[in-house]
Parts: sequence; structure tokens; C-alpha cells
Amino acid sequence: MKLNVILKSRILFTLRILVLLLISSSLNLSAHQRSESYSKWVIDKEGDNYSVSVSFTIRLSNLNKLEGPLIRGWEDRISSYIISSFTTDSNCTRKDEPRIVTSREDDIVKISWLFSCKSNIQEIQNNVFFDKDPTHTHIARLVSEGGLSAEKLFTSQTRNWKIENDLLSKKNSESSSFKDYISLGIKHISTGYDHLAFLFGLLLLNQRFKSLLLAITGFTLGHSLTLSLAALNYVRPVSGFIEALIGFTIALVGFEFLVRQSRQSSTYIKPLFYFLLLFFLLYFFFTDGRYILGLSGLFLFTICYLTLASKNFSNLFSLFIASIFGLIHGFGFGGFLFEIGFSEDNFLKTLFGFNLGVEIGQFLAISLFAIIGLIINKLNSRNQEYIKFYINPILATLLVALGTHWFLDRII
Repeated sequence: MKLNVILKSRILFTLRILVLLLISSSLNLSAHQRSESYSKWVIDKEGDNYSVSVSFTIRLSNLNKLEGPLIRGWEDRISSYIISSFTTDSNCTRKDEPRIVTSREDDIVKISWLFSCKSNIQEIQNNVFFDKDPTHTHIARLVSEGGLSAEKLFTSQTRNWKIENDLLSKKNSESSSFKDYISLGIKHISTGYDHLAFLFGLLLLNQRFKSLLLAITGFTLGHSLTLSLAALNYVRPVSGFIEALIGFTIALVGFEFLVRQSRQSSTYIKPLFYFLLLFFLLYFFFTDGRYILGLSGLFLFTICYLTLASKNFSNLFSLFIASIFGLIHGFGFGGFLFEIGFSEDNFLKTLFGFNLGVEIGQFLAISLFAIIGLIINKLNSRNQEYIKFYINPILATLLVALGTHWFLDRII
């Protein structure tokens, strides 16, 4: 019996090492930086002509992935491509040179330009980045000279915007915007591999229905709060650090599972402490150290969290931790919404629609994971022991490897 346990332990250890090596060698894994951009169009009447001010925004890290390394002179090339990707039905000419503002700290590139049009714009066609990434989405807001405003979600399948119809019927515009943002919320989950990985980690940790329900509730409350605060511009998160933290939360839920399953939690926690200390020192000495304060708090929280997790199995603890992680993911969900400045009468519906879409996407993802698990369990009663001692720890190790990869890829 003892020999059998030792053999199981060695096999499991070998499998974990193989998983870690496999993930570590896959440096081309998508770190899930959603392909999104947004613009704001403001139209003013000037005599017989119309002045159109356009502001285009995209994440710098996203632009790097779409365009490759941004070498010298990239600003002129990118701005020319972006401006030429938008066409209108009006006879418009550019009035000045585009203005480009880049902030590496905020991970943002903004390009602004001014059009003079002989007639009011009634239609916009957008082809920006769809040729480079078919999953790219673009959110545009237009403010007309009469003060009316409308929003549009562009995708590779929906590249034309009939503005006149939306502005003439404000109610239809709001209804369309609401549906579009439900769709965008679902898309955020379905294409967000790191968020899906985190949801899977919650399911792995909370295999009983009650505990899973509490964990999902905590996660929902957390991300709904910070999604709203970020969208309303009450809190301005540093997007690069938030994206790195999302990867770190994935590694943590996988690590928590391993700690809970182990009777000797110090076997995992002590090596992790030394790893984090080494990483902290290397980061301090070999980088600009811009996230050093955040990393200090993060690593202190990690050690305390895993120490408590090894001793606390209550549902309230899962609720609390899931809520904290939800706060982080909420910034990742909606940090972009404030960029285009929605009108007050339309903003709440837009925000609610997006959040509802996120919830629908979460429910579908969790349901799919649970159904697959039930099918595997029903195939053979022996599978339950096999899953408990082999599959689940391997899946947790996979989460640790993926989360660590995404964290390092985004923080360095």
C-alpha cells in the first residue's frame, strides 16, 4: 500500500513537471490581450461646412501585437493607416496633421485629427485592423451638431454605420447599443482565455454547488463594482499592471488547489516565498521598478492568502477571496469604457448591457465546464478516484503555469 502511494506520488510529480515544461516552452501562447479600439466623433457646423473632430484610442500593447515591434517612425505609418481605414459618405478633407500621444505607463496610444466636410456625415465605414485580426472590435461614439449622440460596435462582420437612422430615433439607438454591449460582454468572456482559465480555477476549487455559487457570486460582485468605477472614470487603473494581476490570480487559484490538496502545505508555500523574493529583487535591480510598490503588496498578500487557504475551508473565505479577485478582473473587463465618454442618458444602459453580457458569458462557461466534468465522471465510477489524484492536480498545475506565463509576459 505504501509503495503504491509512493508510486502515485512520483507519477504525479513527473506529470506536473511535464506540464510545466510544455507550457514554459510555448512562449507563443496568446497572453490574451483583447483586440479592441475606440473612437469619438464630434460634429460641429461651421457656416456651410461641417467640422468633424476624431479621437482614436488603442492600447499600446494591443498595437504591438497587431503591428509587431514598433520601430522608429511607426507613428506616421500607424496614423496614416488608421485615418485611411475610416471613410464617410461626405466629401471630407483633413484640416491638419494628426496628433499622436503615447503613454507607456497607461498603455495607451491616442491619435486625433480634424476633418472639414461639405455635408453632414450620415454613414461611416470602418476597416481598421479587421484585416490584421478578424476578432478585432471597435467602439465608436458620435456627437452631432444638435447635441444628439449615438454609439456603434464595429466588428469584422459589421463595418458600416448608418448614423442618420440612429440619430433620428434615439430610442432605437439605445436599444441597438444595449444589445451590442450585451454581445460585447459575452465576447469578452468567450475570447478572454485568461478569464475563462480563472473561472475554471473557481470550479476546480469549489466542486460543491453551494461553494461554487458563493464563489461566483463574490466574483460577480467584485468585478461589477470595479467595472462600474472604471467605466465612470472614478478610478483610473494602470492597465498594464491590471492585465499582469489577472494572470497572477489564475496562478494563485491553481496554487491554492495544490495547497489545499497537500497535507504539507509548507512544501508549496516555502518555495513560492523564495521564488517571489528572487523575482522581486531581480525586478527591482533590472527594470525601471514602476510597479515595485504594487508588487510588494501583491506578494505579501499572496503569502498570507495561501497560509490562510491551507487552514481555512469555509465558504465565506471562498466568497471573500473571489470578491477580491473579482475587483481585479473588473478593471480588466471595463477599463476601456470611459475612453469614449458615453452620454449620461445612454451610459447606464450601456454599462448594464455590457455587465449582463459578461454574466451570461460566465454562466455559459461554467455550465460547459461542469457538464464536461459530469460526463467524465459518469463514464466510469473509477474515474472519480483517478480524477481526484491525477487529473485535478495536473489541471491545477496547468493553471499555475499559464497564469505565471501571462503574469511575467505582461509585467516585464
